[in-house]
Amino acid sequence: MASRIRQLASETAVYGVSSIVGRLVNFLLFPLYSQVFLPDAYSPIIVLYAAFVFLNIVYQHGMESAYMKFASDDGVREGRSPVFTAAQFSISSVMLFATAAMLLFRGPFAALIGLDASHFHLLGWAAAILALDALIIVPFADLRLRSRPWTFAGVRLVNIAINVGLNLWLILGLDMGVEAILIANTAASTVTLLMLLPVMAGRLTWQLDMSLWKRLMRFGLPFVPGGLGYALTERINIFFLERMDPARIQSLYAERFTDPDLAARAAELGPSVYTDYIVGTYGGMIKLAVLMALFVQMFRYAWQPFFLQRQRDDDVASLFGRVFFLVSWVLGAVLLAVSFTANDIVALPLPGGRHLIAPSYWMGLHVIPVALLGYFFQGWYYHFSAGVYIRARTRWFLHATLAGSAVAVGVNAVFVPLYGMAAAAWATTGSYATMALVLYALVHGKYEVTYAWGRILVLVALGAGCFLAWAWIPGLDGLLPEFGLVAVYAIIGGLLTRRLRRPLKK
Repeated sequence: MASRIRQLASETAVYGVSSIVGRLVNFLLFPLYSQVFLPDAYSPIIVLYAAFVFLNIVYQHGMESAYMKFASDDGVREGRSPVFTAAQFSISSVMLFATAAMLLFRGPFAALIGLDASHFHLLGWAAAILALDALIIVPFADLRLRSRPWTFAGVRLVNIAINVGLNLWLILGLDMGVEAILIANTAASTVTLLMLLPVMAGRLTWQLDMSLWKRLMRFGLPFVPGGLGYALTERINIFFLERMDPARIQSLYAERFTDPDLAARAAELGPSVYTDYIVGTYGGMIKLAVLMALFVQMFRYAWQPFFLQRQRDDDVASLFGRVFFLVSWVLGAVLLAVSFTANDIVALPLPGGRHLIAPSYWMGLHVIPVALLGYFFQGWYYHFSAGVYIRARTRWFLHATLAGSAVAVGVNAVFVPLYGMAAAAWATTGSYATMALVLYALVHGKYEVTYAWGRILVLVALGAGCFLAWAWIPGLDGLLPEFGLVAVYAIIGGLLTRRLRRPLKK
């Protein structure tokens, strides 16, 4: 068991190279954006990338998961693959149709997502990014399934380098506006597709197996409503924030608005500037949760091929249960560490009397611990998904995500107009927790895993106790005591981990 968990950890680390660097670079670019763009100017990018989450579900229509399932069942081998051909054909066909529709009906689309007419020119770049990113989904999934994490990471790192370089050149060198962010993304995605062409050329067959394609669609399409529900969970709060009453925003955040030019811009451009301001603030500050998100993403990349390859092992129930505890332990430590140090991170000094994140965004700091908790439950959701894949019951994803999206929409609709950014963050966290617990309830009994729930509850209670002590005891607000609290959590969690080497009881 230990060797297999080390394999999972090793591949998680390699996949994590690109994920860590990509997410960190995305975060490290935000300080640049915060110095150049005020929150209301940055708002259109937040809105567009929120729309991307929904549109990517349509562009991909479950083909990544369908490919990994069918290619795994067929036996992972080198050479040309009918499964790869069918999945790539499906992705390409939907991409062409969806991109054409988005460009032909850009006016209604912009109105739907709340994009102002002055930003219509951004939609062309957005369509290009969506199309290019769709075409590389299956090749990346193929690299993961064939256990080629170094190739995967190398391509991703090149993408990151191009994106960062162009952002710096276009924004700092050419003094471009927010469209520079989309142009850089488009160029990086183009190079990524070119780098993956050899993978595609080596895997595509000369003929399309239509019966296989139909089976892929039957497996993948249930991911679409489930994925849209997941997108509602993750990004619908942006659109509710965007529709907040400016007067309520002024009342709610009166003491936190520190930009002296904000009132002047509102007088010139209208009160919607206040709405754009909090959308930009929330979308920017939520990026501080990136350190938690990247661990979850690293785990997901390695976990899917791991459980598909290990599903027939004799000790699979205890193996998967041990993985669950280890993932919970690590995510809990990251949650505490980032929550404790968020204020210090944004205030890191830069030359010229600047800070890492411009103070105009600091009014959103209070949402970070809530966002981190949401990613904790997202990690649970990904773990419980193993039973869904192995039993081929993809409709369970739909049930879980619909429950989560119902919570997200309900909490956003009722509480965001009253409480703003805090309610938006809690809506996402509540929906992630709902999705994880509903998926566990559906899988439990159909695919047995030996979970050490008693020790998990001790771990959760320990993490909650450390956080509450830090929040309520002023003397613990400092780097040394904060480090001590994280160390206490990590050490006690490590002791519980050692006990897992004994046979687990349900």
